[in-house]
Amino acid sequence: MSLKKNLSISQGVVLAICTIVGSGLLGLPGLAIETSGGKVAALAWPITTVISIPLVLVFLKLSLDVQDSGGIARYASLALGEWAGTAATFILALTFMLCIPIGTYMGSTYIQKILGLPTSQIFTISLLVLSVSTLLNYFGVRPSAWINKASALSMVLLVILFVVAKPGLLADGLSAYQTYIWDWQDVSVSSIWGACAILFWAFLGWENLSFGSEEVKGGSFAIKLIFLIGFIAVTLIYAALALVAAGADAEGLNIAGVSGMLGILDGSPFAPFADVLIVLIVIANVNAWVFAASRMMYAAGRERILPNFLGTLSKSSIPQASLIFMLAVYLLLSAAIHFQFIPLSKGLMIANQNFIFIYIAVIICYVKSNRSAASLTIAALSAASTAFIVSGFGWMLAIPLTLTLVGYGIHRLRNRQVDHRKWDAALVKSKAETGN
Repeated sequence: MSLKKNLSISQGVVLAICTIVGSGLLGLPGLAIETSGGKVAALAWPITTVISIPLVLVFLKLSLDVQDSGGIARYASLALGEWAGTAATFILALTFMLCIPIGTYMGSTYIQKILGLPTSQIFTISLLVLSVSTLLNYFGVRPSAWINKASALSMVLLVILFVVAKPGLLADGLSAYQTYIWDWQDVSVSSIWGACAILFWAFLGWENLSFGSEEVKGGSFAIKLIFLIGFIAVTLIYAALALVAAGADAEGLNIAGVSGMLGILDGSPFAPFADVLIVLIVIANVNAWVFAASRMMYAAGRERILPNFLGTLSKSSIPQASLIFMLAVYLLLSAAIHFQFIPLSKGLMIANQNFIFIYIAVIICYVKSNRSAASLTIAALSAASTAFIVSGFGWMLAIPLTLTLVGYGIHRLRNRQVDHRKWDAALVKSKAETGN
């Protein structure tokens, strides 16, 4: 049994928007300002957007070439060998396990503030959001599609509400950008890196579309449209958000921190409507990531890289076993984040650099399978982008390197077990033939 082609172009575009924008819509501008200051954060937005373009093109080509739920891992396996696919799967599995609880916790922080609950309830909200998102996926693409569409519309409406609530923010943002662009000389590379390393989270998700490419109706043409329309929509949303954030900071509004952007709507008659939109956005973003993670885990189980039960499908061709298993992991790690065993900002950076490490492997695979001048140019730009982001991680690079070695070890162990089984089968056959 295989996954059915249930994903239309409109559903794919909405899935792309919900995966990439999502919970970072409100949290990342404040986190970047808190980390690097308003000026540096403002300059980091367009830089991070430009950095993402060649990577988007690489993932588009990946999705076109390998329409398989294994996504990145399958691509690595075909280009570099099975060991690379095993290592990539291992890194991705552990990274999904970390980044989905982080994204959910950020989104739950908004909901906690909206409801006026104590911070101790963020954990409870996270559990509910993760459970609802898993249930939506458990019952198939159609039940979760409507909330994704509602969320994509909500993202646009929310940015509009920011502008309507404080009409001067866009003009102030444009004015601030003009000043920052002409007065960039005192901005250090290290400070820009710090902001970009945070904001890069906003552009994670294009790789997730490769995990759903097996389910897209319409083949290559549909996949191209999904990426094109999705990228235009995401860029416009983030451009408006960057201007609003720059304007708010220039006006002296306190928007630092995970839920800082909500301060723009304080006292506004639009606040109750915005609250409903935010809840929809949070659930849809988590829903989209849970979808991608379940497909990746299903493919890993199907290929026997991870336990076999993860590679099973329900009668309706849904990877329900991987959904339930991952939910248990998400809940456990959500507790670790809430009780600060894993600091939120550090977890963000670890997840980001794990994805970047995978991106480097994907670029190598891309070069191996695409040798045209245009492809090599895209690969070079992608390599430059990832080199800039990865340059400041330092000792944290030991994490994906260690995971790669573990993945390679698992691959060797699996091969050895297969060889032993073949040897045992040959020995039994030989004894049967000789009568011994």
